Amino acid sequence: MERRFLIAVLFLLAGCAGSKPVNEPPPILGQIGEDRITLEEFEDSYSKHNGGITIDARPEDLEKFLDLFVKFRLKLKEAYSRGLLQDSSVQSELEGYRLSVATSYMIEKELVEPQVKEMYDRKKDEIRASHILIRLKPDASPADTLEAYNKAMKVISLVPQYSFDTLAVTYSEDQSASFNRGDLGVFTLGRMVAEFEDACYSMKVGEYTHYPVRTPFGYHVIKVTDRQPNKGAVRVSHILKRFAKSLEDSAAVKDSAWAIYRTLQAGMDFAEAAKQYSDDAANKQNGGDIGYYERAAIPPAVGQLFFGTPVNSITTPFKQPYGYHIFKITGMQGIGTFHDLEKSLKEQYQQMRYNTEYQNYVHGLKKKYSLTLDVVLLNKLSHVFDTTKTPSIEGWSDTLDVETKNKTLFSYGNKRMTVKEFIDHISTAAEFRTFKLNPASIEYIVERLTEVKILEEHAKTVPERHPAFLKLMQEYQDGILLYRIEQDEVWKKIAVNDSLLRIYYEQTKEKYRWPDRVNFAEILVQTDSIAKVAYTKIKKRKSFDEVAAEYTTRPGYKEKKGVWGFQPTNQHYVARYAATLPVDSISKPFEGPDGWSIVKTLAKDSARVKTFEESSSELSSAYQEYVSKRREQEWIASLKEKYHVILNNETLQQAFKRKRVEKP
Repeated sequence: MERRFLIAVLFLLAGCAGSKPVNEPPPILGQIGEDRITLEEFEDSYSKHNGGITIDARPEDLEKFLDLFVKFRLKLKEAYSRGLLQDSSVQSELEGYRLSVATSYMIEKELVEPQVKEMYDRKKDEIRASHILIRLKPDASPADTLEAYNKAMKVISLVPQYSFDTLAVTYSEDQSASFNRGDLGVFTLGRMVAEFEDACYSMKVGEYTHYPVRTPFGYHVIKVTDRQPNKGAVRVSHILKRFAKSLEDSAAVKDSAWAIYRTLQAGMDFAEAAKQYSDDAANKQNGGDIGYYERAAIPPAVGQLFFGTPVNSITTPFKQPYGYHIFKITGMQGIGTFHDLEKSLKEQYQQMRYNTEYQNYVHGLKKKYSLTLDVVLLNKLSHVFDTTKTPSIEGWSDTLDVETKNKTLFSYGNKRMTVKEFIDHISTAAEFRTFKLNPASIEYIVERLTEVKILEEHAKTVPERHPAFLKLMQEYQDGILLYRIEQDEVWKKIAVNDSLLRIYYEQTKEKYRWPDRVNFAEILVQTDSIAKVAYTKIKKRKSFDEVAAEYTTRPGYKEKKGVWGFQPTNQHYVARYAATLPVDSISKPFEGPDGWSIVKTLAKDSARVKTFEESSSELSSAYQEYVSKRREQEWIASLKEKYHVILNNETLQQAFKRKRVEKP
């Protein structure tokens, strides 16, 4: 039943948003009672159900989907006409959905989506920046923090007077400043910690921070030295000539690399040259291809070489500490569209930024709704309970007097939560029932409750801020009604009993068959020497099951004394072997993929129809499916007669053939 509800909701979510015809009203595809079905509604539902507008949909696919669409609309119309929406249980379920869905929806629309779009905008640019680091531990004392801050401010005051790289060498506590003079090279989205990245993308080329930027590493003074459009990634092939470990052959390797380069210049195919000459065994056979590289992921000098070389061009030999490369730039791809990157950007956002920005979002809402917490009362609650108890233990809050229970713990807007309401909530909330009632837990629970209540308060106005939410809730509402009416008209009217199942079994029993099977026991060991020891014990008339319990190493079979039970003879190599032996015979040790086995064949069963008892579980499921389809067909037929369905096949043939424009 759960599965059917999910299918119904998925069908709904494939529903009605899309584009409008340019100059004419949408053609009418059909009518159910007084309700018209436009071709536009059908197209939108079909395209969403199939992952996008399908301009080459086959006529038979359109007809099948139209049949499903009409059934869906008939069921929904019947649910509304019966007044199921007014059912108290439906209203209660909807109210629960409305609040939880609204909360998730607003976080997605007001927090996640804007940040992910900003991340994509940032990815369009590459930044080059230098920095001066004044180290500071995340948990530094106020005195140490002030000292580091003042030191960073002193450096900032010197920036107008001295070159930034000189200041980096003199003052930076980043060890790499001694050789890179503070230059961090080129980077783009996600390469730096959030605070550092935010500062860089807020500045223009040549600008520097006028106040230190705090990160987990300390205080940074930052200067943006370059900003360019992100070219994406280049695809590279290479030929590598390695130095010997002693480096005695470096001159010869250089000469060899240049000789190969001249051969390439003379017209030799690069891929063929890589196969013949490259010392990189990992990719020489695929023409030296080493894949795509973004500028931010490689050293600055290499990035300058890759991105400064035209596609299909070859670089002169490029020296590295381990040898010489000759590179060929074989392709270039841009950063991709927002649609291409949306999923990966969301994952990156969740990993790197979401927790911090979510807390900031909630903090802003607490200010908006004037959250006020009685900290004195909270302190009392933190120390009044038995710290060995949890909210799941009856009487855990008996230490509180009535006067304290009636006090307001926190308030927001025109609402408040009393201590009694706080107690009632955490006594029944599964989230908190196992918490020990110590000060840290009490403070966490209160913090969590204030967060939940503020989010719920803000969620109540989601329809005003996001009108599209009403459509989403309509889809949830329709899904609930569809589920309810299918329960009433299909599933609750299915009778399943032994007599009916036996009748169905006699009609369909040929579907339920056993293949050729064998029942056997096995002793599996890892070496032939152990196998010989075990086999010798069996030969000396020690029972097979005793030896199996002592020696077999197949997981889960020691306690079963090696017995597999009946298995299809073609399912496993041990079963295939056992099927070749006479019943009650024992094989000699033989080697297989899992080790050395000794097998005893216990019984054989030829292919046959399953008995009623053997097929009971699958029979019951198949019968319910059969009866439900038959009942649904009868029900749909009665609904078509009740609401008089009219369909226009000529209009259906126009699907996806009209000129349409996207809705804003």
